[in-house]
Amino acid sequence: MSSRLQSVRDSGDKLTAKDRRALGAAVVGWSVDMYDLLVILHVASYVSAAFFPSDNPVFGLTATFAAFAVSLVVRPVGALVFGSIADRTGRRRAMTISVLGAGVLTAAMGFLPGIATIGAAAPVLLLVLRVAQGLFVGGITASTHTIATESLPERWRGMAAGLIKGGGASLAVVVINLLVIILIAVMGQAAFEDWGWRGLFVLALVGSLLNYVLLRRTEESPAWVARHSTTTSRNAAPAGSPVRILFSRRWRTQVAMTAAIVFTASAPYYLTTGILPTVYKQVLGLSQDAASVFLIINVTLSAAVAAFCGHVSQRVGRRRVFLVAGVACLVLLPSLYLVMMARPAEWLLLVCGAVMVMGSGAISAPLIIFINELFPTEIRSTATAFAWSVGYGLSGMLPTVVTALSGHLDRIIPVLTVSAAVTSVGFLLLIGRVGETRGALSEARTAPASPADEPLAE
Repeated sequence: MSSRLQSVRDSGDKLTAKDRRALGAAVVGWSVDMYDLLVILHVASYVSAAFFPSDNPVFGLTATFAAFAVSLVVRPVGALVFGSIADRTGRRRAMTISVLGAGVLTAAMGFLPGIATIGAAAPVLLLVLRVAQGLFVGGITASTHTIATESLPERWRGMAAGLIKGGGASLAVVVINLLVIILIAVMGQAAFEDWGWRGLFVLALVGSLLNYVLLRRTEESPAWVARHSTTTSRNAAPAGSPVRILFSRRWRTQVAMTAAIVFTASAPYYLTTGILPTVYKQVLGLSQDAASVFLIINVTLSAAVAAFCGHVSQRVGRRRVFLVAGVACLVLLPSLYLVMMARPAEWLLLVCGAVMVMGSGAISAPLIIFINELFPTEIRSTATAFAWSVGYGLSGMLPTVVTALSGHLDRIIPVLTVSAAVTSVGFLLLIGRVGETRGALSEARTAPASPADEPLAE
């Protein structure tokens, strides 16, 4: 694509039908990603009873959170595999394979017998499925946000980043909790606790099939097509494996820094949305219905905040939004958890949870576009997916770490308070060391003709 055509495109005020399809596929794909990952956290108490029964409820929860974290540990491997596919053969192909694979594996978990039926093989098989799921989930990460941010005009990229991250994740949480409410209403609490929760895993396949249908109507990323066409027309030799280039001297320090930023920026998500189902139900004693309604309200508000802050970052820059949201998380998360620890009225618990979740949405709103702007087209899927998967893999372990350090349900909130403060400080220190990236995605950047450690030409 010529610079003139790119300039015309970037100055466009309206989203075309092709743009909207790309954005829709990315939002639904991200929602599938988060649904597959998070569903186990929203039914953690039932999963722990079926696969990790114990007289100590904290031990069972810790084991369940560890099973959740397993997918995150292998997610970077899937990011490298499918990221390389996305960079070499296109974003759509990588996304189609990974979305369908993740959906099938998540559905399989719903049919897996518990420890009472097949003994110790039950938790082992659950872990095997979580490992395989993590590989495909890493592939979803490699393709969803790149196909959207590379397709949309510059003006809409900040909003799209916030909508994909906030809207996609929130849609997953809303769907999970609506299904919980519906299933309990239809079959009753006792049946849901006994076997009905398994339906949440099985229904994951529906989201994957929906995303597959959307992808069939979505065009390939224009940035990838332009880069691929240029290389083909010039009969240029391949620049080498995206994975090899990624770990070259030119890029490995930046990848490590990016992963650290992703970790600290995503920590508030897992220290709020990721663990609030457990805090609401097992620490504060709310009913399943009340907890589900609270979470739906929380994440709906968070999605709106994420889209707004993402759009604001297009005007004032990614860095300014990061700094303001980071300070807000540093102040609000520890303070509001202390309020919740006093066990106030339910309406105040709702307010506290909503404000904390909105803070987590604000801090990560520009994150997707920020990391996309750090890397060139030819390694963007591999680089962003790997950095994202490593960062989110580390932050996704926080519920496991928090419950393990707590040792007792009454000590979970104090540990959360300290964890939120420490990670927020870390985020602000890291952001203080980076420059502004807004607009970098539109700049022409090319890779070297070989995988040597020389820098990419600017």
